[in-house]
Amino acid sequence: MASTKQQENSKKRCLNCAKPLLPEFRPFCSPRCSQLDLSKWLNEDYRLPVVEVDDLDEEEFGDEEY
Repeated sequence: MASTKQQENSKKRCLNCAKPLLPEFRPFCSPRCSQLDLSKWLNEDYRLPVVEVDDLDEEEFGDEEY
């Protein structure tokens, strides 16, 4: 089983440079790639899409009792 796990890890690649992963820096190959990824997050290069909703019409959603 250990050899199967090693084979799976050898197929996985670094998210930044596509070099083989090292277990201590997973999912990256080195501290450099890890820091590069962190800097992208801090510089807001990676963003999650946001859907903005216009103000709701109060008449449409008033405090109605049913």
